[in-house]
Amino acid sequence: MLALALTLVLAAPKVSIGPPPPLIVMIRTDGPPAFVKTQARLHEELTLLLDSFIVLNTPIAIPDFPRKPLADQLAAVLPVAKSNDAAAVVWLSEPIPGQLMLHLVAQGTGRTLVRTLEFDKKSRNESALALMMRELLGTAFLYEAPATVPPQLRAVVKQTRATMSNAADVAPAPIVDTPIAPPAPARPPDPKRLRLMAFGLVDSGIVDHIGGATRYGGSLTAMWKFTERLGVGLDWGVTGHRAVPSPTTAVSSVSMPILAVATHSYAFGPFAIWPRGGLGPEVTWTVSRQSVPGELSTLTGAGLLGVDVSAGTQAFTFVFRLEALARLGRTQLTELPGDQILWRQPAVSLHAGIGLAWEGL
Repeated sequence: MLALALTLVLAAPKVSIGPPPPLIVMIRTDGPPAFVKTQARLHEELTLLLDSFIVLNTPIAIPDFPRKPLADQLAAVLPVAKSNDAAAVVWLSEPIPGQLMLHLVAQGTGRTLVRTLEFDKKSRNESALALMMRELLGTAFLYEAPATVPPQLRAVVKQTRATMSNAADVAPAPIVDTPIAPPAPARPPDPKRLRLMAFGLVDSGIVDHIGGATRYGGSLTAMWKFTERLGVGLDWGVTGHRAVPSPTTAVSSVSMPILAVATHSYAFGPFAIWPRGGLGPEVTWTVSRQSVPGELSTLTGAGLLGVDVSAGTQAFTFVFRLEALARLGRTQLTELPGDQILWRQPAVSLHAGIGLAWEGL
């Protein structure tokens, strides 16, 4: 039996164990879920495509690795490749959404290859990425001496050379000199022509008035802008007050100026200053007791000089208004009995207001 066993052992064919297949290290990095999923699928596709290689998927514990400079990435991955005696180390990065970068460093050749691709999130194709990675691998060892390249890598180099040869055999399309018209200049955005403003106002007499002179009200302004800075418009305001000049006398007054206004703006970042000037009629209704007359309506000419200050760059902006309104004629009431002046409308009033402006059309 012993002799028979020795005979069978000596007669068995000898099995020679060749060198191990080349190792490719794929660096796995952190990122958004879609990017992590792309890395996982790329590793699967590389494993299937390079079936004669060992494709090792290795994480790297460096925060924000895909967005670091290439020199820092190389300093981090080269020790991983050397410690695993890898033929090449590859990794994927996405510096900005929709842009993928394939990186390959070939050990022993000193070549570092980077390929940048534009991919939208809906059309990621990991099979195409794997083919491009194999092309980079073959390009890295394309000019190495065949004796120094493992058989598996020689096969990849052969495929890459055949791809390049087929591309060179394709006849280039004829070049036709076609005059190219210069691009049309970009059309500036249409300026907003209409500007509407609404204000709450305080009107205070500052020149030659008798009796109460502080009034409250509001105004509306519609302005048409001929240019970005120059515009004309129409102001319509209503202010009123009730004064008690004496214990037995009360005066109620409402004024309504309607003025044509011209303005010019000066911009300072988000702020704009609008000097204003205008002319037009003003109607005032006055009612009182113990005065002559008891009811009075006055129509006179008025002029204004002032400024608006707006803040903001959107369609709606806040506006502060300060202006002086001068009158040619004024309402005046005389006390009854007697000739003493009971109440007189100011010759010049100061308007201060705050409001909201809108630009459009």
